[in-house]
Formats: sequence, structure tokens, C-alpha cells
Amino acid sequence: MTTQKLLPLVVLKFFMIMAVCIPPVGPASAAPLVIDGADMTCQDFRGRSVQTMEVSELGDVGRAWVVNTVPYIIMDPDVLRRLPVKLQLFFFAHECAHHVLAHWFNPSRESEKEADCWAVRHGRDRALFTRQDVADFAPWFAASKGSHLGHLPGPERASFLLTCFDTPMETASQR
Repeated sequence: MTTQKLLPLVVLKFFMIMAVCIPPVGPASAAPLVIDGADMTCQDFRGRSVQTMEVSELGDVGRAWVVNTVPYIIMDPDVLRRLPVKLQLFFFAHECAHHVLAHWFNPSRESEKEADCWAVRHGRDRALFTRQDVADFAPWFAASKGSHLGHLPGPERASFLLTCFDTPMETASQR
């Protein structure tokens, strides 16, 4: 099944889960995602806490969603489990970046590259990633052809991540 045919099914599954998990009044209280023993947290551009959920068979490692103004990061635990810890942290930070950078409210053709760059710099600035950690992502991206959403093809994405790592946050373009 192609991604375009699968996406409506993933969206439907997500909303079915949300109907069960979100109380009728007030924000959801999903359990925090834990990676390597640490609770993963994120705040969006408004300073609101981003809710996290694990959903199997998501069709990707993670997704950033907004439902009734409530921001969510949905991660597939089965996909995460197969990845090294540093890459798990990167993917969570990538999804968080979509909320931090307000991509849901102001999307662009550069959103995926901006999220990649933000995630790498966020990890670097918090001493979660070394340059070698980021270089070690390359084999995991190698077979990727990129996506219609703006994800770069694997080798180009790996190179772009290193460029982001090497560029100070305040002077770098997130191209």
C-alpha cells in the first residue's frame, strides 16, 4: 500500500484512539514517552505542554499533530525499539520541533529541514548528541528516498544534519 493510501488509515486510527483517550472536557493526560529512562517533554511555540502518545503501526517513527488546539507527538514504539537511543532522541526532538517552530500553523516547504536542524542543534546544545552521534545516523538514513513532505533523501539528510550540528543556532539559516 502506498503512503498516500495509508495516510488516511493512519489518520483515522489516530482519531479513533483520540476519541477514546481524550476526556470530553479539558486537555488529554497521556503518559510521557520514556527514552533511555528519561521522560520526554516538549513545549510548543505558545509554551503549552505537548502531549505524547505511543501508537503501534503508525506507518512512521513519529508524527506531530494538533487536535482541538492540543499539540501531540505520536511515536510508534515498535519502530523506536529498533533504533539506537540517540536516534530515538533525535526523532522525538524532530517531532517536538514541528510544535516549537509552529509548523502546524505556518507550514512551509522547508518545515522538515527546519525540524531536522532544530532537533540536531537542540541535542547538541543540551549535550545529548556529539558530532559523532549525528554522523552515526547516516547508515540509518542511507536507504531513504526522502518524502513528498520535504524529508531529504538519506545521504543528503545525513550531510545536512552534520551541517546543522556545525552551525551555531543564532547565525544559521535553517535551510
